[in-house]
Amino acid sequence: MKAFPSLIVALLFLNLLSADATLEETCKQLAARAGVHFDVNFCITTLQVVPGSNKADAIGLTSIIANLANTNITHNLAKVEELLNSKNVSAESKKALGVCEEAYNKGAEDIKEMTEALKSRDFLTVKSRSSALLTNAFTCVSAWAESKLEPLMPEEVDDAYKISDLAFSIGASLPDR
Repeated sequence: MKAFPSLIVALLFLNLLSADATLEETCKQLAARAGVHFDVNFCITTLQVVPGSNKADAIGLTSIIANLANTNITHNLAKVEELLNSKNVSAESKKALGVCEEAYNKGAEDIKEMTEALKSRDFLTVKSRSSALLTNAFTCVSAWAESKLEPLMPEEVDDAYKISDLAFSIGASLPDR
């Protein structure tokens, strides 16, 4: 009789390991796709901060990454607004920041529409909005590249781009119907 509880604990432990392996395998598959701008570790560390992500299907992961992208974009908008109001920021930097502000505002709308479409299982709209989110994040990256200035918030710009790319990659795995 003592072996039974030990067996249950062992099976639960194995189930937890296989769930983590599932998230790891999913991230490996997503990161292996051509043209992605994130690696396996970014995918895993981004998604595993949310409880249940290791057991989520494509719909659940899309919902999780949409929420994480929303948090990221909201943070970036606050940072952009803070920098735009700073007297120590050059006019050229403010121009790039203005482009980022517009792109992140559009990204926030994309996330809202993506979340609504996900609830109604309109996966084509989810895919379209996740693509637009990625485009908007790239617009901010491009604004800094075109200005030939280093971004004033390099980690935030990079993370927004990677999270948007991850959202696009996960969204692309949804069925078309």
